[in-house]
Amino acid sequence: MKEKWVMNNTNADFEKVDMILAETLERFINEGVSPFVYGMALMEVGIAALAKVGEDEASVTEQAGLIAARVMPAISGPR
Repeated sequence: MKEKWVMNNTNADFEKVDMILAETLERFINEGVSPFVYGMALMEVGIAALAKVGEDEASVTEQAGLIAARVMPAISGPR
């Protein structure tokens, strides 16, 4: 049976990834990379990583939907 991975804000690996991605995002911005381009690239890396740990397409799609539901209102909320 495959192990289920769960994002957990207290997980040390999640904290490491958060720091690495924050630095990477800052570099994308400083280098003038289009948010669409780095967004698609990061999404591709994420999908490949999930496939590598055995997630199927339905699970990846479900996780993407959950992430979008959590993140998009915060980004496109009132200004």
